[in-house]
Amino acid sequence: MEKSLLQFDDVSFFYPRIEDDEAGSIHAIETTAEITPVFQHLTLSIPEGVASLVGQNGIGKTTFLLLAGARLFPAEGRVRLAGHDTSEFQNREADAGIEQARNRLVSFIYQNMEFETDQSVDQLMRYIFESGDLGADEASLTEDLRRALELDLILDRKLQALSKGQMQRAIIAFSLLYGSRVIMMDEPAFALEEPHKERVFEYLTDYARRYHRTIYYSAHSLDITRRYSDYMILFHKGGRVLVGPTAELYNRDTLEQAYQVPMDALYQRDRLYRDMLISLGKRSG
Repeated sequence: MEKSLLQFDDVSFFYPRIEDDEAGSIHAIETTAEITPVFQHLTLSIPEGVASLVGQNGIGKTTFLLLAGARLFPAEGRVRLAGHDTSEFQNREADAGIEQARNRLVSFIYQNMEFETDQSVDQLMRYIFESGDLGADEASLTEDLRRALELDLILDRKLQALSKGQMQRAIIAFSLLYGSRVIMMDEPAFALEEPHKERVFEYLTDYARRYHRTIYYSAHSLDITRRYSDYMILFHKGGRVLVGPTAELYNRDTLEQAYQVPMDALYQRDRLYRDMLISLGKRSG
């Protein structure tokens, strides 16, 4: 495997099981029964390139991306990204310079993102490109994005007027225009129909190679993972995580072991889960 870009060194992370008392205060955690562990003593390395996170729902893929992207921080251990200990960015709220440094290093696309602004998509694209430092030709990159992400019909519209799928395509465009060295994407295209989704991921892989950027993404579609990733990050129950070239890890035995269901059922679950996410996205909008 190539030189590591992302390292988890003996990382443990948990969410507290919070129960407010009658006065509305939250008590301190006193026992392990009051936590929900996600990772315990996780150690692994992931190279640069395009990597897809794969595994059952609720197994920790989003938490992993948030830890890797310095949006959450370990309870124990250390996360290093491109030579930076993510703890460097813990005081970002007190120092705008720290937050800017983090965003230059790593940006994050959340599964459901909503914005309200008076600016149009086109105006935001120009502003974001000027704020970043990708070093690309703006006209050429913008034209590529307009074509690959099918943006022409929404350039003059405000974000709050977009459908879920249109919003996702606009947000992907913003992240690529800003050009962080690493981009974390949590189900960035779940609301898109398959042909549109394929065009998006085809462009993402081309962008990563052309501009020497790294993209780590979760996508429920196994076929997207198979076709548009260099590496897989495969999550098992119990906190076990495997990392390797997609060409090696993507096989029936390995996937069935991770998901604990037959391969044919996995593809059926892909379709059902996608429909559920679209439904939730419409309600949240």
